[in-house]
Amino acid sequence: MNRSLREALIKLEDSGGECLGSRFTPSQKRVLDEFLRRTACVTKLRQGNGFVYRISNSPVFEQHLREFRPDADSANQAHPVRAQNLAFTRSTKGRKNLHEASYRLLKATIRGVTWQCDGEALDLWHLTCIAGALAIDISQMDASLATDSTLWLVENQGLLDDTSWVPDGLHGSVLYYQGQVSERLVEWLRGKKRSPRILIFPDYDGVGLENYARLRKALGEDIELWLMPDWKRKLERYGNSEVWRNNLKYVANAEKNLYLDQEPEEVLKLIDTLKLSGKALEQEAVFLITTDS
Repeated sequence: MNRSLREALIKLEDSGGECLGSRFTPSQKRVLDEFLRRTACVTKLRQGNGFVYRISNSPVFEQHLREFRPDADSANQAHPVRAQNLAFTRSTKGRKNLHEASYRLLKATIRGVTWQCDGEALDLWHLTCIAGALAIDISQMDASLATDSTLWLVENQGLLDDTSWVPDGLHGSVLYYQGQVSERLVEWLRGKKRSPRILIFPDYDGVGLENYARLRKALGEDIELWLMPDWKRKLERYGNSEVWRNNLKYVANAEKNLYLDQEPEEVLKLIDTLKLSGKALEQEAVFLITTDS
C-alpha cells in the first residue's frame, strides 16, 4: 500500500472533497496526480496561482479509499494503538505505532537489594534468583518504583547476564537498555528519584557518549559515567577503530550536548583519549584482565 497516496486521499476527504494543492507534500501530489489519471474520480483544477484537487466521483473515490482504510470508523480508542492502525491502514505500523507499555529488564547483583513501590517492598534479589530478571514497565513514569541502592544502566545483555564485573561497594540493580537510551527511559528516570546513585556503563564509543550526554542533560549530577578499571590499557589492546569511525556523528552530538567545562576530569580524559586513539572500546572488555606481557 502506498502510504503517501493513502494520506493524500484522507486529506482530500477530510477537506470536504476539495483541497488546495499547497496542502499536499511533493510525494503526495505526485501519487495523487497518477491516481487521478488512473481512476478519473479526482480532478485537478487551476485556481489563481495554484490549483485544487476535487473529488469528482464520490462512489469510486470511496471504494479506492476503503482499499487503504478498511475500517475508517473503527478507530476505537480502547483498542491497542497498533490494532487501531491495522483497522485504519491495514498495517500495524501505518501510523504512530509506539506500544503503550515499554519493558526493561532489571536484576539484583547481591542479596538484600530491594525496591519499593507505593509503600510495598519488592525483594529484587529473590525475584532474580527465581526468574533471572524482572521486567518493569518504564512507561508508568508516575509509578513510585525506587530503590535505596545503586542503579546501573548497561548497554549490552552480557553485563546483565553476568554481573561479576560489578565492583564491591557498588552492588545494587542492573537495568539493561539495549543499545539506545529511549526517551521513555529518560523520562522514567527523571520523573522520580529512582536511586540515590545512578551509573551508566555504556560502550565507550559515539553511541555510548551520546546516551550519556542525553542523560546528563536530563538528570544533571544525578547520573554518572562509570569508567571500568584499567580502561586506557584495554583501549590500547582491544579498541576497535572501525566502530569508532562508524559512530563519529554521535561523538559530535555528545560533545555538542555536554557542558564540557562541568564534566568530571575523568570523563574529559576518556573522551580525549578515545578521539586521539581513534578507537572505541566495547563494555565487555570489563571482563578481560590486561597484563604487561
